[in-house]
Amino acid sequence: MRKIDPQGVLDDFKNQLSDQADYYSASWQALDDADHRKIATESYAIAIGVMFEGFVNDLIFAYANRDCSRVMLHLEESVRASVRDNKKAERAYSKFCDFRVRKHLSRDELRSILDPEGRNTSFPQFSAIEDRARQWLADIHRDKFLHLSAQRRAVIDAVIAVRNILAHRSQSSLDRLNEAMAAGALHGTGLQRNVNRIQQAGHYLKSRPGAGEETRADVLGRLLEDAAEHLVV
Repeated sequence: MRKIDPQGVLDDFKNQLSDQADYYSASWQALDDADHRKIATESYAIAIGVMFEGFVNDLIFAYANRDCSRVMLHLEESVRASVRDNKKAERAYSKFCDFRVRKHLSRDELRSILDPEGRNTSFPQFSAIEDRARQWLADIHRDKFLHLSAQRRAVIDAVIAVRNILAHRSQSSLDRLNEAMAAGALHGTGLQRNVNRIQQAGHYLKSRPGAGEETRADVLGRLLEDAAEHLVV
C-alpha cells in the first residue's frame, strides 16, 4: 500500500510559497501607494499563514501514515481510559476484549481518526503543534518537531500570530502578535519588534528592516520556508 511522502508535502508547500512570493513581489512593484502596498502585504502574510496551517496538518498526517504505531497506542489508551471509571466495564474489557493492533491503517481509516470532521486543525502556537506530534507520531518523526531550533519555533509562532491578527483584528490577537514579535529568538532576523508596541500589523510587515530590500513579510516567508524544511529533512 503506497504511503504519503512527507517530502512531497514539503515540495507542494514550497511551490505554494514561491507562487505567493512572486505574486507579492509583482504586486509591490506595480503599486506605489503606501496603503495599497499595505493591503498587498497583508494578503501575502495571511495567505502564507493559512498555507502553513494546511502544511502542518498534511505533514503530521503523512508521518502518521508512514508509521501508525503511536496512533494505535493512543487509541488503545483512549479506550482503556474511557472504561476506567466504570469498574464493570473495565473488568469486562480486560476479560473479554482484545485490542487488535494494526501495523498499517489505510488513508481513509487514518483520516477518520486524525481528522474526523474533515477540516484542518488550527494551532494557537508552536507548542500546540508539538503536543499533536507527541500524541500521534512515532519517535523518529516526533523528534523533528521537538528538536526544532528556538528561532524556527519563534518564526512559526510569529506566522501564526500574524495570521490570527489579520483574520480576527481583535485586541487579544494584537496582544499575541506583540508577544510573538518580542521573542528573543527573533533577534537578528529583522522581525523582532523594539520596545514600542506594534499597532498595525500591515504597516509593520510592509516596512523594511535595516537597509535591505526585503519587507518584514518577505523575511517572514523566507524564514517560514526554512522552518518547514527542518520539519522534514
